[in-house]
Amino acid sequence: MKTPIMTIKAIFVTSLVLLFAIAASVHALTFEEVPFEFEDYDVTTLDWADSADDGFTDSTALGFSVTIGGAAYSYFDMCSDGYIELLTDAGDVPTGWGWGSISDLMSTDPSATYLLAAYGDLSSAVNGYYGYKLFSNRAVFYYDTETFYDEGWDLLNNFEVVLYNDGSAQWNYNYADYEYDEEFYWDLFSGLYLGNTETLLELTSDNIPEQKSYLVPEPATLFLLGLGGLALFRKRRQES
Repeated sequence: MKTPIMTIKAIFVTSLVLLFAIAASVHALTFEEVPFEFEDYDVTTLDWADSADDGFTDSTALGFSVTIGGAAYSYFDMCSDGYIELLTDAGDVPTGWGWGSISDLMSTDPSATYLLAAYGDLSSAVNGYYGYKLFSNRAVFYYDTETFYDEGWDLLNNFEVVLYNDGSAQWNYNYADYEYDEEFYWDLFSGLYLGNTETLLELTSDNIPEQKSYLVPEPATLFLLGLGGLALFRKRRQES
């Protein structure tokens, strides 16, 4: 039979493990390259699409609640310039910043959280489009867009961010066809910014990858990897 002191110790140890799991889920987020995959959509198969320069979806319900980096979100605002701002609820007002550098975006509202894919001065006003497709287990944020510098030349870049309801997210880059001129470029930054901890996780900048996929696993997977070196691979089952 356990003594009260032993019981208290057991509770204390359990609490430490739980606290470590929470800390790991916030601080151990990392990108890992995975086999390339891509969900292809056109303007007729997306739930919402638009062609715009500095356009926004405005606050939109995800259809599920997701916890990423230790904070919960159920709404988003998608920008045509290459970012998705995650919003806590219907009352959370989007930043609405638009194009610029990653440092400009973060400084505008350091408490905001963003999924970023080739963020910069993008434009689909002449050629291309951007939009989203929502499922019960994931949201696909889709870009087929030119850069503003290439506007009108039909030099399209095709990529997407997929946010899953388990807290994982995947960046899929299909193709890139931009003309590089750093005088007109603002970072082309891909990554994740967590406003609740003011943490920036960079995937790539100054370029758009091709035929590449990168995953930020859900926190539970990261915790298991950290504790026991357990390799966990899960094949995603896509909804029809």
